[in-house]
Amino acid sequence: MPNMLRFHQITRYIAQTTETESENAAHHAMPTLMPEDTRNMQEPLGNPYQNPESTQSAQSAAGLGTDPFSPVTPVSVGGQGQSAPANQPAQTYQLPFLAKVSRLAPIPGDPTNSRYGIVMRLKDVSQPQNGLGYIVRFADDPATGRQNNKQVQIIAWISKSLKVYPTTVPLTNDPSTNDVEGELHFDAWTDQKNLGAVRIQSNDGLNRTITIGELQLDFSGSGYSTGSLNGIATASSVDLGPYGPANATAATAATNPAALATPAHAANTGSARHPLNSLLAAFWLAAAHFPKLRGEQLGMGAGRIVEIFQNMQNKPLADALDEIIWRGTTNSNTASPFERFAARQLIEAGAGQIREITAEHNLDVVQLDSTGQFWMRFNRNEITGLQRDIVLSVEGALNRLAAASRIAAKYDNGMGLVTTLTEAQDYRAGFDELHEWDTHTSFIQSRADARNSNLTVRGATAARGGMWDVMSRFVDICERLILPYRVEYRCDANPDTGEMVVNFTVPTSLMMPASVLTDSGWVGIREQRAAQAASYALRLAGIIAQAAFTAGTNITSLTVNGTLGSVTGAPVLSLAFTRTPFMMGTVPAFMAGQFNDPALDSDPAAVLQMLRPSAQVISFGPDRGLTPITALPIPQAILAHRVPLWHDDRELPDDLKALLGADFGRDLDVMYDGASIKGGEIFQIAEQNEDSPMSASLEIESALMGLQSEMPDLGERKPLYCEHPLMRLLVANLPDHTPQTRYVKAPDALYNSHIALARIHRDSGDLDGSLAQLQQALALAPTTAQPFVDESITYVDIAGDHAKGADVLTRGLAVAVMPGDVNFMYYRLAYSLWQTNNREAALACYAFMLGMGLHAQYEEAAEVEVRELMQEMGVDSLPDMDAVTHTLNKHGIPVAPLTSQTELLAKAAIRLVDAGFPLAADEAVWALGALSNDDRLGALRQSLRFGVLDEDAVLASERPAN
Repeated sequence: MPNMLRFHQITRYIAQTTETESENAAHHAMPTLMPEDTRNMQEPLGNPYQNPESTQSAQSAAGLGTDPFSPVTPVSVGGQGQSAPANQPAQTYQLPFLAKVSRLAPIPGDPTNSRYGIVMRLKDVSQPQNGLGYIVRFADDPATGRQNNKQVQIIAWISKSLKVYPTTVPLTNDPSTNDVEGELHFDAWTDQKNLGAVRIQSNDGLNRTITIGELQLDFSGSGYSTGSLNGIATASSVDLGPYGPANATAATAATNPAALATPAHAANTGSARHPLNSLLAAFWLAAAHFPKLRGEQLGMGAGRIVEIFQNMQNKPLADALDEIIWRGTTNSNTASPFERFAARQLIEAGAGQIREITAEHNLDVVQLDSTGQFWMRFNRNEITGLQRDIVLSVEGALNRLAAASRIAAKYDNGMGLVTTLTEAQDYRAGFDELHEWDTHTSFIQSRADARNSNLTVRGATAARGGMWDVMSRFVDICERLILPYRVEYRCDANPDTGEMVVNFTVPTSLMMPASVLTDSGWVGIREQRAAQAASYALRLAGIIAQAAFTAGTNITSLTVNGTLGSVTGAPVLSLAFTRTPFMMGTVPAFMAGQFNDPALDSDPAAVLQMLRPSAQVISFGPDRGLTPITALPIPQAILAHRVPLWHDDRELPDDLKALLGADFGRDLDVMYDGASIKGGEIFQIAEQNEDSPMSASLEIESALMGLQSEMPDLGERKPLYCEHPLMRLLVANLPDHTPQTRYVKAPDALYNSHIALARIHRDSGDLDGSLAQLQQALALAPTTAQPFVDESITYVDIAGDHAKGADVLTRGLAVAVMPGDVNFMYYRLAYSLWQTNNREAALACYAFMLGMGLHAQYEEAAEVEVRELMQEMGVDSLPDMDAVTHTLNKHGIPVAPLTSQTELLAKAAIRLVDAGFPLAADEAVWALGALSNDDRLGALRQSLRFGVLDEDAVLASERPAN
């Protein structure tokens, strides 16, 4: 295990305070604890792989709310408190005779060196009901210049809802009853009502809510109405002195004596139990009052790291990155250690160039639930070359910040405050993440006996040790790896021969850190980055190899190819491994931490020697970086199932013949079109003759006759057109399908001719003519949803018959599987149902399609329509999915895609992969992943379609005649 950070044990100073009326009132206060969010706002602490069975975030697994990052939204009503007029000095108030005052111990940071306390009442002055007291400053005696023990100035009031309102005059009403947010407030976590965040509102005009610490409420009784109300500050980004949390324990120090030292807020010397109003006062004085006296903005250099991350994801990316850099550089005098560290990492990674990239391309960033790592989202066909390197370099820098967040949370009770670690400790967190190879190895080893959660999909179970099992298990392991740089990968395997090949991405030199932090400060290492990228790539090759061997115990021969920067990039390393020597020699070296040694960072040749491959192709440049190579050859047993589907003459197994109505692999192809007239040419005729429908109709009918004359004698076989490859796998659900039925691909132009003619008839108002053509299209394409859509539009456009239009779409939804088809059909159906006064069913259809989250072009129109419908119905919100499903079933509307369709799709796809026909299954696997929101199936789909072949060559081979 890598060295973990620790804090020096701090001697605790326990403030001596007198129990007074203030404390007695606190015993019986009843705070209003609203479930604003959860404290566990990031991945489990410690070993990042401690929960390998779950690919969901910690908060999702615990059911702690849908948006744990959302801050409390303050409501400002005439300011957050009251004060005396600006041209008058603060009023002083007399303490009552024998008044009991809860005097606060000195708190660091007060530029006036004043004394403060909490009082429940003053002479002739009261407070709102159930308040926790006024925070007061002992007034100066004009005669002596010293603070007077009998005269005080009001500076704030604490409400029963645990909010602090700055004020210099007494209050008659509780501002919180009018939803006025305090300048400081306590917000309980949704999952732990006695634990929550302490937050302040910024005074920078942006009304930001900033977390500055955490409080644990201590109740001796059960519930909020009984017991003494005390608390413990479990975390703080401001120095609370005796009221603050302890920074280390003897146990921590004893278990990690060699780790780094003191955290940034080490002056906090408390952790003892205190009256809650005293703790709130201490937090407010240190985080709000004192900064204002010093002329500072509130919240500068404070907050949780995850709040910075969430803010970044809620803004344009370039603006968010610039803000982080500004906070750590231009504003460095008040920045926290984390903010300074973050700014340096982003600047060195090239974040300043992100604005130029986002001006040309779509680019944003998300934090993955499965790993907690950052992932830049962009079109890899648009952002290439140097731009891609910069984007991924910034992504790597963000992941170093994520590592610091995880370590900070380990030491401040899960809060992850920006002040918890020193800049050196933040750096060490990212440095350690680059040297956790033993941790990754241990995790992969733990997956050897783990259940393959995708062995069974939608009721269909793959063969253990078969191609689906091996490839899906490998994908599962890779998707769970928590690595500092993204790894894209593709794999291919033939379990029968025990051979497997993996292509995986390696970082470019630009993505590596540009500096290191030494005892003398930050030192640039740009000249070492090429060697460091090579060393990292070779270590990663060992981890990928272990994952592959672990995924399939029958895999005995493996080749791993590293591609530069992208899965379609140039190969720069190609290593072959034999199972037994690797598992018996190389893996134990990883487990023993030998590959963790920082001395290897600039010595890739030494790493290569430690890997001990059975064969290799690798070339180092003068800077010890990797240079392009020609990879080791792909085994013939793997190439055998990479024949383009349209001329794959291999025979299908008998069960697949019956299920799919096909005898050979080529019978499943729907993409290759060998007809004399191509599908696109038909629509070109219609477009070119848009002003002359008659001419268009004559040309298309002529083309149709020619196509029909070219059709061979099919005998008992049936012509079949499928708009998408996955639709070819659904024939077993057709009412007239039998195990003996066989299908032949119908020319694209034949189907398109019927669709084009139907639309021409529709545009001319010929209902019968349009419907006749659509019936012929449907006969050719019974698993395709488009004819149903066109028929529905025809009824509505020509006859204004929304009832028949709705009926057609209802029948079509029993066929539809593609998410885009399903979404559009529900949209059209919703409108038609609305027009027939079936508002309940219409609302359910709108809710269903909007809930799919496809963000289609018509979604804005759908939102306008549904708001109008809801107004008619007198409802304020869309129904949830359970209510939607109930309503659809009630009205006889299919919940698409039907279970029978998805189960058939899964059965066909898994059997095809296990039988060695991955090219016939890839789109079906994509759809299954999209329908279940399973990224692992989406990643598997890429391997099924392309394997480890050149992507452009595969795409070109699919339609060579087109």
